[in-house]
Amino acid sequence: MENYFNYAKVKQYLENPAVKTVITLSVWALIFVLVFWLIRLFSTPRYYRTVKPVSDGQVSQYLTNYILPELHNKSQYGQPFDIVLSQDGINDIIVRHIDADSLHRAGFSDLSVTFKKGKLLVTGKTSYYGLDFITTAVLKPYIDKKGRFRPGVADVLAGKSSIPFADEILKRRILDRLASISDDSNIAGVVGTLFSGEKTEPVFKLNNKKLRIEEITIRNGEVAINFLPQ
Repeated sequence: MENYFNYAKVKQYLENPAVKTVITLSVWALIFVLVFWLIRLFSTPRYYRTVKPVSDGQVSQYLTNYILPELHNKSQYGQPFDIVLSQDGINDIIVRHIDADSLHRAGFSDLSVTFKKGKLLVTGKTSYYGLDFITTAVLKPYIDKKGRFRPGVADVLAGKSSIPFADEILKRRILDRLASISDDSNIAGVVGTLFSGEKTEPVFKLNNKKLRIEEITIRNGEVAINFLPQ
């Protein structure tokens, strides 16, 4: 078979000064992007916080004194209502209802959430082959047109860098670990719902009443949830 590949022309083309310049600049640009990605990989996001677990055996007062009474009282009227949850309040629930020892055995620490406009950031510290990373799962939860809850797992970050190879296998691994660390089955269920990536019916029972989540609006530092009693 005749070989139509002209090595001489290719060599001549590559020796062209303009082509050499383009190739050199491209290589340096690639190196710069790679170095920049690696630096951000070990960087600390501004929203990361060191979390001190609370093990006094008491439930979160934010849960018992605010969330549950708000749900109970507002659901009595049979009309749609909103509840605004604060970032600090949700983190208080996490530090009291996530078992710190189980979290450590699963390879995580400093688990917390951050509410940014349109995004829910679940952050924690983990290690991989002896290297410490601050990992973040970026979620954009919403209710779709059919009224089903979508967790919207949008990205997985290490430091400040997106991990392009963090496919469904990595997301499932995070799900399996986090869903097994809570000493509260309800918390584990919430974790499972968030990270499974599957659509679910956003309906739950409270005092023999059904409440459906109609809309989720995430703002900086808080999330507003619209409920419809059924």
